[in-house]
Amino acid sequence: MVIADITVVPVPTERKAAYLDFSKRMAEVYRDHGAISVVDYWQSSDSADPADFHADGASYESGELKSIAELVGTNAGESVVVTVTTWPSREVRDRGTAAVTSDPRVLETLDEDPVFDGSRVIGDSFEIAMSVQQEE
Repeated sequence: MVIADITVVPVPTERKAAYLDFSKRMAEVYRDHGAISVVDYWQSSDSADPADFHADGASYESGELKSIAELVGTNAGESVVVTVTTWPSREVRDRGTAAVTSDPRVLETLDEDPVFDGSRVIGDSFEIAMSVQQEE
């Protein structure tokens, strides 16, 4: 069964290019260790109002519907990045992530200027529960 690791992290908006460079390098490592794909979603500069995702007339108080940015705790000048890393199975994912943590390319990044605060990363693994896709 396909597994997706999903991480959410606030990144300084001015560091977008540096973050994407870092993420592309890390994506290559994950792919080399069995990931099917790695996709970054950068928060849109004209993010939607959370109320846009609910039916008209929903009985929510002002400010009750939270955005992902609020839940992650972004500060002024930060954007949310959601990364989805897809693996063919739990077994491949577990072997792959173990290998990634000791890969020399990852270890080299420990000496770099960090492009985000790793202590603020939120993440978990998910199985596909339902999928509807446009047919080609």
